[in-house]
Amino acid sequence: MLNIEFASSLGQGLWQFVSYMGLAIFAENVILARALGVTRLMKLVPDHKAQVWDLCLPLIWVMTLSAPLGWAAHNLLFPWLRPRLPAWLPVSALRPVVYLTCGVAAMAVTWLVLGLLPRKMRQSCRSQLSLATCSTVMLGTLLISSNQNYTLEQSIAFGLGSGLGYTFIVFIVREGRRRLRSKAVPAIFQGLPSSMIYIGVLSLAIYALVGHSVVL
Repeated sequence: MLNIEFASSLGQGLWQFVSYMGLAIFAENVILARALGVTRLMKLVPDHKAQVWDLCLPLIWVMTLSAPLGWAAHNLLFPWLRPRLPAWLPVSALRPVVYLTCGVAAMAVTWLVLGLLPRKMRQSCRSQLSLATCSTVMLGTLLISSNQNYTLEQSIAFGLGSGLGYTFIVFIVREGRRRLRSKAVPAIFQGLPSSMIYIGVLSLAIYALVGHSVVL
């Protein structure tokens, strides 16, 4: 009986984890739904595939590792700080600084994890690690998780899904940029204009699939 209940509970937990990860990849994609990291994306997509992974791989690790730290800050640190702060300093004013600190802590662990990679890839990924940490993608994901009062498991799933969703859209837009270099595209639309239109169409396609209700 206990084994059946444990298996059922484990199955429900795994399903919830996958559901929130899928939510972050598609319905709440950091690029298509929030336009987070688009500027850096536009610089990355024309480059070689390995250079895309130089940023995306550290970003996935940083976002996944920072998620439990952001959850702890929201549910443990902020309630403890709130009554101890002066009236003129609301705890919400400290959120960006605290979440950035969570990202820096995750960056330190990611630096060690990247040491398992081959030397050339390790060096290139570490060179992009600070950019992946101090990004709107990481901060925005932590803020969304806290605003929605996600549990620890949900926060980790949402952080991992957001990193995977960013990588997914990078490669989709990269392929789109390659096809938009066709001579059939008018010269006035080539480059940034066609890329922005392409991303806008992708966003509309996501909204058509999941509806217009997004996390506020």
